[in-house]
Amino acid sequence: MTIKPKYETPKTTPAESKAAYSGVALRSFGMCEICGKARATEKHHRLYRSHGTLDIVENLLDVCGWGNHTGCHGRAHNDPERYANGWAVRSGFDPALKPVLYRGRLMILTADGGLA
Repeated sequence: MTIKPKYETPKTTPAESKAAYSGVALRSFGMCEICGKARATEKHHRLYRSHGTLDIVENLLDVCGWGNHTGCHGRAHNDPERYANGWAVRSGFDPALKPVLYRGRLMILTADGGLA
């Protein structure tokens, strides 16, 4: 998948978004995908929505916390190592190719909702 500028990125349909969110929930088993200790309460976009991202399984993490400020959701937005850990992906990069620190292990998130 090639990431395009926001104005060129096609939108995900509501059905595609729902399927991606469901796939992430299945992958996480309802637990935070960053710490693995707390119940997941929100979905986090690794390539931020403001950067024109799509709702795809490889770009989403099930995380604990609320908003962009508490729990692991806050860490994913504010930790100085968020890019190195793959919790955030810079514009122009494909989240499907960027490993993420997943419950203490560096993993690739796959389109089928798995880990590699």
